[in-house]
Amino acid sequence: MKYKIINFLIKPLFPTKSAKKQLRRLCTDMENRIGILKTKKRYQKVIKRLRKQSKIRVAFIVTENSKWGYQCLYDLFDKSDKFEPIVLISILTSIHDGTDKTRRNIKENYDFFKARGMKVEYLYKDGKYLDLRNFKPDMVFYDQPWDMPKQYTPKKVSNYALTYYSSYCFESINVKESYLEYFHGFLYKYFVEHKLNTERYKKYSEFSETNCEVVGYPKLDAYCNELKKVPDIWKEPDKIKVIYAPHHSFDKICKMTTFDYNGKFILELAKKHPETTWIFKPHPRFKFAATKTGFMTEKEIDDYYNEWEKIGAVYTQGDYIDIFKSSDVMITDCMSFLAEYLPSKHPLIRLVSSKSPVYNSLGELILSEYYNVYDNEMLEKTFLDVVINKNDTKKEKRMKLISEIMDYNYPASQKIYDCLLNEISDC
Repeated sequence: MKYKIINFLIKPLFPTKSAKKQLRRLCTDMENRIGILKTKKRYQKVIKRLRKQSKIRVAFIVTENSKWGYQCLYDLFDKSDKFEPIVLISILTSIHDGTDKTRRNIKENYDFFKARGMKVEYLYKDGKYLDLRNFKPDMVFYDQPWDMPKQYTPKKVSNYALTYYSSYCFESINVKESYLEYFHGFLYKYFVEHKLNTERYKKYSEFSETNCEVVGYPKLDAYCNELKKVPDIWKEPDKIKVIYAPHHSFDKICKMTTFDYNGKFILELAKKHPETTWIFKPHPRFKFAATKTGFMTEKEIDDYYNEWEKIGAVYTQGDYIDIFKSSDVMITDCMSFLAEYLPSKHPLIRLVSSKSPVYNSLGELILSEYYNVYDNEMLEKTFLDVVINKNDTKKEKRMKLISEIMDYNYPASQKIYDCLLNEISDC
């Protein structure tokens, strides 16, 4: 059902700009509803086909290795006789059209997986998006829902494959973007990290009840493996190891960033304490957001990164759980790291924005056992007490929360694997 046709027929009923906007939203919702119902029927045909196959090809579409959260799941597929996994490297449409010039990292993404001995191919070559069907996928996993060409969307892919997604970030805030009908609604399965989120998604869409499945957060499964050695990225591993991870939301709806008042302060704090060693781990969108909003010029932000390189290290890739395990503390205003860092058992200093969104009950519970700071004076005082003097008074209560977000006995990746295996079983 097209908006232009409806608009022509009932235009007199919607004379104002706001009324037209409301009409457009209504038409979009109707189109999504019809499209999702058709997609569900297509998925049933795909399942019937897959139940007759001896081998299932699973494709992971990756645009940013820094958001990669399927490693343990990939490994399960790789060891199986039933599944054949492959990573397909694409790029965001904002990079393709030249809007974002800070993340031209397609080769870096390819090399990230190749260095780990994984099967990887380019899905984007010579400035063009390739036909996904050339790789004959039966199942497709997405690394994120943003900036995607139409031919790779769940709606299109549902014609020949089942589509899946597990959020690249642990959802702990109440924002509607966590379940978008144009992406999440068209998925065959959306693997959700906690039951609280499925309850919340029901408020956003009737379809969440039919395609959401609570399994946990697969990225955390890496904590099930013991740390074999301290990662080489730490320049002076015998010192107190600190991670500083700023968010990118200078102009976004989340508005969690506090970098405007503490970015330079934290850099100077690091320089003041030679007994510490640091890793600067900004959000992958950080550079783009800082320059797009005019908060920093390209030269200013490059100089800032270089300053961190002089006294520590800059890490912008994925596969960072071992870095978390080996650290002593994290300083951040990011949302996802609040949960992702919890199983490390180390303290976290959370930089609080006055414009920060409302967290759900699980997010609030985790935050209550971290060290929340609201200004630079409080930050330095907390840093001296918790990091330098190692006075982690909240550790005991924090440890009890880990079971809320992960299951060591039945990890999320294994649950997803079993779910897929059961789905294609000929029964």
